[in-house]
Amino acid sequence: MVDGTFGESTKAALERFQTQRAIDVDGICGPQTWSQLVEAGHRLGSRLLYLQVPALRGDDVAELQRLLTTLGFPMGHIDGIHGELTASAMVDFQLNAGLVPDGVCGSVTIEVLQRVATRFGGSTEITRLREQHKFSIVGHRLNGYKILVAETGGLDAIVASLRRNLTDAGAEVLTAHHPDWSSHARQANSFGADFCIGVEIREGIPSICHFLGDHFESPTGKQIGNAVSSNLQDLFPGITSIGMRLPLLRETQMPALLFRLSDVNALVRSHQMMAKIITREVRGFVQKGLE
Repeated sequence: MVDGTFGESTKAALERFQTQRAIDVDGICGPQTWSQLVEAGHRLGSRLLYLQVPALRGDDVAELQRLLTTLGFPMGHIDGIHGELTASAMVDFQLNAGLVPDGVCGSVTIEVLQRVATRFGGSTEITRLREQHKFSIVGHRLNGYKILVAETGGLDAIVASLRRNLTDAGAEVLTAHHPDWSSHARQANSFGADFCIGVEIREGIPSICHFLGDHFESPTGKQIGNAVSSNLQDLFPGITSIGMRLPLLRETQMPALLFRLSDVNALVRSHQMMAKIITREVRGFVQKGLE
Protein backbone atom coordinates (compact mmCIF):
# COMPACT_ATOMS: atom_id res chain seq x y z
CA MET A 1 0.00 0.00 0.00
CA VAL A 2 1.27 3.48 -0.90
CA ASP A 3 0.94 5.43 2.34
CA GLY A 4 3.93 7.80 2.23
CA THR A 5 5.57 6.04 5.19
CA PHE A 6 8.98 4.37 5.04
CA GLY A 7 8.11 1.25 7.01
CA GLU A 8 9.39 -2.31 7.14
CA SER A 9 7.65 -3.34 3.92
CA THR A 10 9.21 -0.42 2.04
CA LYS A 11 12.63 -1.24 3.45
CA ALA A 12 12.24 -4.88 2.46
CA ALA A 13 11.22 -3.88 -1.08
CA LEU A 14 14.19 -1.52 -1.30
CA GLU A 15 16.56 -4.28 -0.19
CA ARG A 16 15.13 -6.62 -2.82
CA PHE A 17 15.73 -3.95 -5.45
CA GLN A 18 19.30 -3.41 -4.25
CA THR A 19 19.95 -7.14 -4.42
CA GLN A 20 18.50 -7.34 -7.92
CA ARG A 21 20.66 -4.44 -9.09
CA ALA A 22 23.84 -5.90 -7.52
CA ILE A 23 24.56 -2.85 -5.39
CA ASP A 24 25.17 -2.55 -1.65
CA VAL A 25 22.18 -3.88 0.28
CA ASP A 26 21.60 -1.55 3.23
CA GLY A 27 17.92 -0.64 3.05
CA ILE A 28 18.87 3.02 2.58
CA CYS A 29 17.87 5.07 -0.46
CA GLY A 30 21.16 6.94 -0.84
CA PRO A 31 22.70 8.41 -4.01
CA GLN A 32 23.69 5.03 -5.49
CA THR A 33 20.28 3.45 -4.94
CA TRP A 34 18.39 6.51 -6.16
CA SER A 35 20.50 6.56 -9.32
CA GLN A 36 19.66 2.90 -9.94
CA LEU A 37 15.95 3.57 -9.36
CA VAL A 38 16.03 6.31 -12.00
CA GLU A 39 17.98 4.13 -14.45
CA ALA A 40 15.61 1.21 -13.97
CA GLY A 41 12.72 3.44 -15.03
CA HIS A 42 14.03 3.94 -18.57
CA ARG A 43 12.86 1.56 -21.30
CA LEU A 44 14.25 1.50 -24.82
CA GLY A 45 12.18 3.95 -26.87
CA SER A 46 11.06 6.09 -23.93
CA ARG A 47 13.62 8.78 -24.88
CA LEU A 48 16.13 9.59 -27.61
CA LEU A 49 19.58 8.14 -26.97
CA TYR A 50 22.62 10.00 -28.24
CA LEU A 51 26.09 11.07 -27.13
CA GLN A 52 26.09 13.90 -24.62
CA VAL A 53 27.92 15.11 -21.52
CA PRO A 54 27.33 13.80 -18.94
CA ALA A 55 26.59 10.48 -20.60
CA LEU A 56 23.05 9.12 -20.54
CA ARG A 57 22.63 6.12 -18.23
CA GLY A 58 19.82 3.64 -17.90
CA ASP A 59 18.35 0.25 -18.65
CA ASP A 60 17.40 1.55 -22.11
CA VAL A 61 21.08 2.21 -22.85
CA ALA A 62 21.97 -1.31 -21.66
CA GLU A 63 19.32 -2.78 -23.95
CA LEU A 64 20.66 -0.75 -26.88
CA GLN A 65 24.17 -2.01 -26.13
CA ARG A 66 22.88 -5.59 -25.93
CA LEU A 67 21.23 -5.33 -29.34
CA LEU A 68 24.29 -3.72 -30.93
CA THR A 69 26.59 -6.37 -29.45
CA THR A 70 24.28 -9.15 -30.64
CA LEU A 71 24.52 -7.75 -34.17
CA GLY A 72 28.32 -7.60 -34.09
CA PHE A 73 28.78 -3.94 -33.16
CA PRO A 74 30.42 -4.30 -29.71
CA MET A 75 31.45 -1.33 -27.61
CA GLY A 76 33.15 -2.93 -24.63
CA HIS A 77 31.12 -4.39 -21.81
CA ILE A 78 27.41 -3.68 -21.56
CA ASP A 79 27.34 -1.11 -18.78
CA GLY A 80 24.26 1.02 -19.45
CA ILE A 81 26.41 4.13 -20.05
CA HIS A 82 26.06 5.84 -23.46
CA GLY A 83 29.68 6.81 -24.03
CA GLU A 84 31.79 7.33 -27.15
CA LEU A 85 32.19 3.60 -27.87
CA THR A 86 28.42 3.09 -27.81
CA ALA A 87 27.88 6.15 -30.01
CA SER A 88 30.45 4.88 -32.51
CA ALA A 89 28.83 1.43 -32.60
CA MET A 90 25.45 3.11 -33.11
CA VAL A 91 26.70 5.06 -36.15
CA ASP A 92 28.34 1.92 -37.60
CA PHE A 93 25.05 0.06 -37.31
CA GLN A 94 23.08 2.87 -38.94
CA LEU A 95 25.52 2.98 -41.84
CA ASN A 96 25.29 -0.78 -42.35
CA ALA A 97 21.48 -0.73 -42.07
CA GLY A 98 21.07 2.07 -44.62
CA LEU A 99 19.81 4.54 -42.01
CA VAL A 100 20.82 8.14 -41.51
CA PRO A 101 24.10 7.85 -39.52
CA ASP A 102 23.28 10.59 -37.03
CA GLY A 103 24.11 8.60 -33.89
CA VAL A 104 20.60 9.17 -32.54
CA CYS A 105 18.67 6.11 -31.41
CA GLY A 106 15.02 6.89 -32.09
CA SER A 107 11.98 4.86 -33.06
CA VAL A 108 13.15 4.01 -36.60
CA THR A 109 16.57 2.81 -35.47
CA ILE A 110 15.04 0.80 -32.62
CA GLU A 111 12.57 -0.90 -34.97
CA VAL A 112 15.37 -1.99 -37.31
CA LEU A 113 17.60 -3.06 -34.41
CA GLN A 114 14.95 -5.25 -32.86
CA ARG A 115 13.84 -6.76 -36.16
CA VAL A 116 17.36 -7.68 -37.28
CA ALA A 117 18.53 -8.84 -33.83
CA THR A 118 15.91 -11.61 -33.74
CA ARG A 119 17.93 -13.47 -36.39
CA PHE A 120 21.03 -13.64 -34.24
CA GLY A 121 22.09 -15.23 -30.96
CA GLY A 122 22.69 -13.59 -27.62
CA SER A 123 25.28 -11.02 -26.65
CA THR A 124 26.90 -12.92 -23.77
CA GLU A 125 29.01 -15.26 -25.88
CA ILE A 126 30.10 -12.44 -28.19
CA THR A 127 31.46 -10.34 -25.30
CA ARG A 128 33.18 -13.42 -23.88
CA LEU A 129 34.87 -14.13 -27.21
CA ARG A 130 36.12 -10.53 -27.33
CA GLU A 131 37.80 -10.90 -23.95
CA GLN A 132 39.25 -14.26 -24.96
CA HIS A 133 40.79 -12.62 -28.01
CA LYS A 134 42.08 -9.65 -26.01
CA PHE A 135 44.07 -11.92 -23.69
CA SER A 136 45.01 -14.52 -26.29
CA ILE A 137 48.75 -13.69 -26.27
CA VAL A 138 50.14 -16.21 -23.77
CA GLY A 139 53.19 -15.22 -21.72
CA HIS A 140 54.90 -16.15 -18.48
CA ARG A 141 55.20 -12.55 -17.32
CA LEU A 142 53.11 -9.39 -17.43
CA ASN A 143 55.33 -7.60 -19.93
CA GLY A 144 53.27 -5.24 -22.08
CA TYR A 145 50.32 -5.13 -19.69
CA LYS A 146 49.23 -1.90 -18.03
CA ILE A 147 47.60 -2.09 -14.60
CA LEU A 148 46.08 0.68 -12.50
CA VAL A 149 46.06 0.09 -8.73
CA ALA A 150 43.77 2.40 -6.78
CA GLU A 151 42.65 3.18 -3.23
CA THR A 152 40.41 5.80 -1.65
CA GLY A 153 42.60 6.82 1.28
CA GLY A 154 44.89 5.40 3.96
CA LEU A 155 46.04 2.31 2.07
CA ASP A 156 49.27 3.61 0.56
CA ALA A 157 51.36 0.72 1.91
CA ILE A 158 49.00 -1.88 0.43
CA VAL A 159 49.03 -0.17 -2.96
CA ALA A 160 52.83 0.09 -2.81
CA SER A 161 53.13 -3.67 -2.20
CA LEU A 162 50.90 -4.40 -5.17
CA ARG A 163 52.85 -2.01 -7.35
CA ARG A 164 56.19 -3.62 -6.45
CA ASN A 165 55.00 -7.15 -7.11
CA LEU A 166 53.23 -6.34 -10.36
CA THR A 167 56.18 -4.29 -11.59
CA ASP A 168 58.59 -7.12 -10.75
CA ALA A 169 56.37 -9.39 -12.84
CA GLY A 170 56.85 -7.06 -15.82
CA ALA A 171 53.70 -4.93 -15.74
CA GLU A 172 53.57 -1.15 -16.19
CA VAL A 173 51.77 0.00 -13.05
CA LEU A 174 50.11 3.32 -12.25
CA THR A 175 48.89 3.96 -8.69
CA ALA A 176 46.03 6.30 -7.87
CA HIS A 177 44.82 7.82 -4.60
CA HIS A 178 41.44 9.56 -4.61
CA PRO A 179 38.25 9.29 -2.53
CA ASP A 180 35.99 8.88 -5.59
CA TRP A 181 35.93 5.57 -7.46
CA SER A 182 34.52 7.21 -10.59
CA SER A 183 37.66 9.35 -10.71
CA HIS A 184 39.76 6.19 -10.57
CA ALA A 185 37.73 4.69 -13.42
CA ARG A 186 38.35 7.74 -15.59
CA GLN A 187 42.07 7.58 -14.84
CA ALA A 188 42.21 3.87 -15.68
CA ASN A 189 40.48 4.53 -19.01
CA SER A 190 42.80 7.43 -19.79
CA PHE A 191 45.82 5.28 -18.88
CA GLY A 192 44.62 2.57 -21.26
CA ALA A 193 44.92 -0.05 -18.54
CA ASP A 194 44.46 -3.74 -19.30
CA PHE A 195 43.45 -4.45 -15.69
CA CYS A 196 42.29 -2.28 -12.80
CA ILE A 197 42.59 -3.25 -9.13
CA GLY A 198 40.99 -1.26 -6.31
CA VAL A 199 41.29 -1.76 -2.56
CA GLU A 200 39.08 -0.31 0.17
CA ILE A 201 38.23 -0.82 3.82
CA ARG A 202 34.54 -1.52 4.34
CA GLU A 203 32.55 -3.18 7.10
CA GLY A 204 30.99 -6.52 6.33
CA ILE A 205 32.00 -9.79 4.73
CA PRO A 206 35.33 -9.42 2.88
CA SER A 207 34.83 -9.68 -0.85
CA ILE A 208 36.48 -9.41 -4.25
CA CYS A 209 34.03 -7.75 -6.62
CA HIS A 210 33.86 -7.90 -10.41
CA PHE A 211 31.35 -6.20 -12.71
CA LEU A 212 27.87 -7.66 -13.02
CA GLY A 213 25.20 -5.88 -15.07
CA ASP A 214 21.84 -6.82 -16.56
CA HIS A 215 23.30 -8.35 -19.71
CA PHE A 216 26.97 -8.81 -18.87
CA GLU A 217 29.21 -10.32 -16.21
CA SER A 218 32.95 -9.78 -16.61
CA PRO A 219 34.36 -13.24 -17.37
CA THR A 220 37.94 -12.12 -16.75
CA GLY A 221 37.08 -10.39 -13.48
CA LYS A 222 35.08 -13.41 -12.31
CA GLN A 223 37.83 -15.89 -13.16
CA ILE A 224 40.62 -13.93 -11.50
CA GLY A 225 38.41 -13.01 -8.54
CA ASN A 226 37.52 -16.65 -7.91
CA ALA A 227 41.16 -17.72 -8.10
CA VAL A 228 42.36 -14.97 -5.76
CA SER A 229 39.58 -15.45 -3.21
CA SER A 230 40.29 -19.18 -2.92
CA ASN A 231 43.93 -18.40 -2.15
CA LEU A 232 43.20 -15.63 0.36
CA GLN A 233 41.06 -17.71 2.72
CA ASP A 234 43.89 -18.20 5.22
CA LEU A 235 44.55 -14.45 5.33
CA PHE A 236 40.92 -13.25 5.19
CA PRO A 237 38.59 -16.10 6.27
CA GLY A 238 35.27 -16.13 4.45
CA ILE A 239 36.34 -13.82 1.63
CA THR A 240 34.05 -14.26 -1.37
CA SER A 241 34.11 -13.43 -5.07
CA ILE A 242 30.92 -11.65 -6.16
CA GLY A 243 29.55 -9.65 -9.08
CA MET A 244 28.46 -6.08 -8.34
CA ARG A 245 27.41 -2.95 -10.20
CA LEU A 246 29.81 -0.55 -8.45
CA PRO A 247 31.28 2.59 -10.11
CA LEU A 248 34.87 1.33 -10.42
CA LEU A 249 33.71 -1.94 -11.97
CA ARG A 250 31.03 -0.46 -14.19
CA GLU A 251 32.81 2.64 -15.49
CA THR A 252 36.17 1.08 -16.38
CA GLN A 253 36.63 -0.13 -19.95
CA MET A 254 38.80 -3.05 -18.87
CA PRO A 255 38.39 -5.95 -16.43
CA ALA A 256 38.44 -4.59 -12.89
CA LEU A 257 38.46 -5.99 -9.37
CA LEU A 258 37.56 -4.20 -6.16
CA PHE A 259 38.88 -5.71 -2.92
CA ARG A 260 36.61 -4.77 0.00
CA LEU A 261 38.23 -5.77 3.28
CA SER A 262 37.00 -5.17 6.81
CA ASP A 263 39.84 -6.37 9.06
CA VAL A 264 42.41 -3.58 9.02
CA ASN A 265 44.80 -5.45 11.30
CA ALA A 266 44.75 -8.53 9.08
CA LEU A 267 45.34 -6.34 6.04
CA VAL A 268 48.34 -4.63 7.66
CA ARG A 269 49.81 -8.00 8.66
CA SER A 270 49.14 -9.74 5.37
CA HIS A 271 49.29 -7.14 2.60
CA GLN A 272 52.64 -8.32 1.28
CA MET A 273 51.42 -11.90 0.94
CA MET A 274 48.14 -10.64 -0.51
CA ALA A 275 50.06 -8.69 -3.15
CA LYS A 276 52.05 -11.80 -4.07
CA ILE A 277 48.88 -13.86 -4.43
CA ILE A 278 47.12 -11.24 -6.58
CA THR A 279 50.18 -10.90 -8.82
CA ARG A 280 50.52 -14.66 -9.14
CA GLU A 281 46.89 -15.10 -10.16
CA VAL A 282 46.91 -12.22 -12.65
CA ARG A 283 50.08 -13.66 -14.16
CA GLY A 284 48.46 -17.12 -14.15
CA PHE A 285 45.46 -15.74 -16.02
CA VAL A 286 47.72 -14.20 -18.66
CA GLN A 287 49.51 -17.53 -19.02
CA LYS A 288 46.40 -19.70 -19.52
CA GLY A 289 43.83 -17.16 -20.72
CA LEU A 290 40.08 -17.13 -20.23
CA GLU A 291 38.68 -20.57 -19.46
